[in-house]
Amino acid sequence: MIRKSLLTLCFGAVLSAQATQCPRVEGAYATWQYPLGGSLAIEELNSDALTHIILAFAFPTEGGGLDTRLVDTHINDALQFGRSNNISIILSIGGAGVNFLNLTKADLNALAKNIADYAIQHRLDGIDIDWEHFSTNEQPNPIKSGNHLYLLKRLHELFPQEIDLGTDVEAGFWNGPNYHQDLDVYADYIRFMAYNFTGQWPASFINHHSAWLYTQMGLESDIPGINSMMQKYPKEKTLLGLPFYHKGFVDGQSEQVSIVTTDHIVEKSVKDRGVDFNSGHAIADNTHWYWETPELIKKKSQFIKDNHYPGVFIWELHQDSKDPDYQLLNAIAEVLPKCDACSAQWQSYPTIYNQGDTFSFNGQNYRVKSGPIYDITPDTSGHEHRFSKIGNCKTNSTFNKTVL
Repeated sequence: MIRKSLLTLCFGAVLSAQATQCPRVEGAYATWQYPLGGSLAIEELNSDALTHIILAFAFPTEGGGLDTRLVDTHINDALQFGRSNNISIILSIGGAGVNFLNLTKADLNALAKNIADYAIQHRLDGIDIDWEHFSTNEQPNPIKSGNHLYLLKRLHELFPQEIDLGTDVEAGFWNGPNYHQDLDVYADYIRFMAYNFTGQWPASFINHHSAWLYTQMGLESDIPGINSMMQKYPKEKTLLGLPFYHKGFVDGQSEQVSIVTTDHIVEKSVKDRGVDFNSGHAIADNTHWYWETPELIKKKSQFIKDNHYPGVFIWELHQDSKDPDYQLLNAIAEVLPKCDACSAQWQSYPTIYNQGDTFSFNGQNYRVKSGPIYDITPDTSGHEHRFSKIGNCKTNSTFNKTVL
């Protein structure tokens, strides 16, 4: 643990400076046929606001296989869109209710190899392991949480440096204990699912499922047993989850709960009934509705910015409003504007570039394939193979009009 703490301290100082300059705004994109929110083509996504797209999901199968049939129908469009718009593409594996529990160590080894092969073949920028299903609650299961950690360890060993590895976790007394405290040893990013704190169960509060009180406690509470992110993982690796879906409690009780999109709230409560979108609450047809508001989104994003977290991720992009005047993604972008693709210009010696580092040079963005590099540029004769082009050096950001 001493070694981990020292590494975290050193690595965190670097990431903290980067996070202030270049926040990550990741959006999950459902690849199944009928997502909540209706159709939304990848090329319709707001490239001015997103830095990463998370394709959801591929699934583990018996014996360590990997079922990619859903994402296979979107992967080429996503990669082309991403490369053209300075957006990284991440594949998420798992999801709510997906069972990793029956996989043996041999199966996990096979699964890790299949994931790595797919990521390398498609030149993905990252992999996310969304392991949400455990066999126990309110107490840790060392075997199952250990298997989660082991899968990350094997992926960390198999991935080239340029592929990010992340995983999703929950806080709180219920599922929080199941997430191993050392996940950050192997994961580059820990995605905190800061939602579903209320819902359809007997003891649930009747309140917004991602209220600021719950979010803040999940991030930084020091109460024993709360399993907050601060208690377990370095903030320099912590990404905050923001929901674009909302809940309605029928008759103000938790026995029956409806889940709807931002469009539903906008059309049924804001436009039809004149409710202030930033109020976050309305009662209609005996249902108590609670939703994520632009002001709450900005408050959370500002907290991330002020406290030097690396960024946020969204569940899920189909669920935002189709009306630009009410899109929650725009509220995020006001506080966490997308970085200019040309913000990191190539610097001569004494700057040293290592494998995986990126920079812009003569109107192009480059990634170092082979380092260290001291004073060699992409047009230095005989050294072209040490760099890979990753797109034109330009920006089309709505919130940063500087063009270099």
